[in-house]
Amino acid sequence: MKPTFTLSALLLLIHLCTFGQLATYGPVAENLQTSMYNTFGVPTSNYWWCAHGIDALNDGYLRTRSATYKTRMKNLLLGTKSFNGNTYINTFYDDMEWMGIAALNAYKSTEDADYYSVASLLWTDINTGYSNGAIDWNKNCSGCKNTCANTPAVILGARIYRYTGNTADLQRAKDIYTFVKANLVDATTGAVWDNINLNTGVTQKAWIFSYNVGTYIGAAWELYKATNDVTYLNDAIKTAEYAYNSRRPNGMFFADETGGGDGGLFKGIFIRYLALLAREGVLTDAVRAKYNAAIQYNAEVLRTQGINTANNLVSPNWSVAPGSSTDYATQISGVFLEEAAANLDQAFFYKDVTYGAYQWPLPVGAYNTAAMVAKGIKDNDITSYAIPAGYQVTLYKNDNFTGDNLTITGLSTWIGNAWNDSASSLIVHPVGVATFYKDCNYTGAFVSLAAGTYTLSQLQARGIQNDDVSSLKVSSGYTVTLYLNDNFGGRTIVKTADDACLVDDNFNDSTSSIKITAGAATIAATSTSKVAVNEQSLVVYPNPVRDVLTLKAGFDFSKAIVRVVDISGKVVLTTYTSTGKIDVSHLPSGVYTLVLFHGNQQYTRKFIK
Repeated sequence: MKPTFTLSALLLLIHLCTFGQLATYGPVAENLQTSMYNTFGVPTSNYWWCAHGIDALNDGYLRTRSATYKTRMKNLLLGTKSFNGNTYINTFYDDMEWMGIAALNAYKSTEDADYYSVASLLWTDINTGYSNGAIDWNKNCSGCKNTCANTPAVILGARIYRYTGNTADLQRAKDIYTFVKANLVDATTGAVWDNINLNTGVTQKAWIFSYNVGTYIGAAWELYKATNDVTYLNDAIKTAEYAYNSRRPNGMFFADETGGGDGGLFKGIFIRYLALLAREGVLTDAVRAKYNAAIQYNAEVLRTQGINTANNLVSPNWSVAPGSSTDYATQISGVFLEEAAANLDQAFFYKDVTYGAYQWPLPVGAYNTAAMVAKGIKDNDITSYAIPAGYQVTLYKNDNFTGDNLTITGLSTWIGNAWNDSASSLIVHPVGVATFYKDCNYTGAFVSLAAGTYTLSQLQARGIQNDDVSSLKVSSGYTVTLYLNDNFGGRTIVKTADDACLVDDNFNDSTSSIKITAGAATIAATSTSKVAVNEQSLVVYPNPVRDVLTLKAGFDFSKAIVRVVDISGKVVLTTYTSTGKIDVSHLPSGVYTLVLFHGNQQYTRKFIK
């Protein structure tokens, strides 16, 4: 049977392929955030909604770095304490877990120690509810083991462990997870049930809610990051596949959850953790792409069908327009979805290994040291990264795009010794296209173009004005021809590599038409090595390896780039080596491919750890 497309589906596809996600969904998220604050301000009731309100505001802060979001977050944190009897301690353990997660997220983003103090205080009290392998739902219901009180506990405990290094925190998270998996997860499908009452022995299997599914995915993923035990990763993927294949009628996740109140928050929580797995998880490109496409589709349906355009309030049914009002929980859920969609084409950078500590998303653009700091990235402070498909990042050792550089794609839990804490400027740009900047040194307004021919009117339609290009990035294998006149006339200049300032070629602000061709140019090798090498000359040992892999060949390794790729195709290590020694001690056991780039040659070797 041939696939068929409706006109609306075709238009949706065109829309999604044309505009960046930050440009498309960022304004929607901002409108929903503004409406949320104007409508609800700092609420004076419902502790767990307010916890998620902090998370929603933190999403806005990560997107904008606006001090307004920081102020609103802190006011909501303090306001919740005020209406909760001047304390963060609560009767319901799940409420405290949501607040602990939100506080820890805010601490990661702002470095405000008050948030960490709240998370630590709550984690200590949450542990008083532990018995028989799991956390009670509340302090008046011993034996009530609800998923919503246990999978968030795993997430919080695993993240707390990343800061404390206290193995007891990690073990507690692992023990709770073991209980949940054994008692509240369908071993066949990956569905997650709501609760088990140890007093009666009854498991409530009829209730399969989106937020429980989402937090189980999140719990499994956090434990994988903390332990490198692939069992947890497989669990996360299995449950994500359940949601994707079984709970997505007409493309909308958990479309049967259409009520407001507490239930209005459920789908948004699910989206948060699915998006996290899709961004950082060790997934195949195809699986990652389908999860992101599903998130994007839900965000687009909400954007076009589920928001009241008069007041930017969200419907609990994302595909149906709301009335004139909604509740705080439902609005937060919509914010979660649109903020997640706005991040789909952002490159994320992290302070610590395996996506730890602070995180910073960046859209396409050039960032010198000052621009990085303005976005929250400290100079020389990048250790791991997650770059979406279709994009690449060029890192520079020095400010203003100077010094040694390295182009990275995909995901890496550790950037490698040579580049760990070493990036002082960077450029995020699409793969396979050329990016043109208004000013020298890849600054000012920019536009990325695919291969093709562009007359002056076509350039203007895309945002490039006449005689307004001063620097450009050219992806390997592409040729850019700049023409002085419209319709490819007049003097020309040909570029097959980046150029930080066209003024050096007397072509600054002198471009009226452009041709970009793929595969027409061969980029000359930049290596100065004169040693002739063949594929057989590279030796990798010992194999299997434990901690240090040794390379042996007849050329200078200091002029080579080394990447290690795991069995799923993920780049897990990119590094340089002057000695031929590669530290692989941090990699989990498995089969890997070492790829070595030397000049214009590439060598591959498989090894086992």
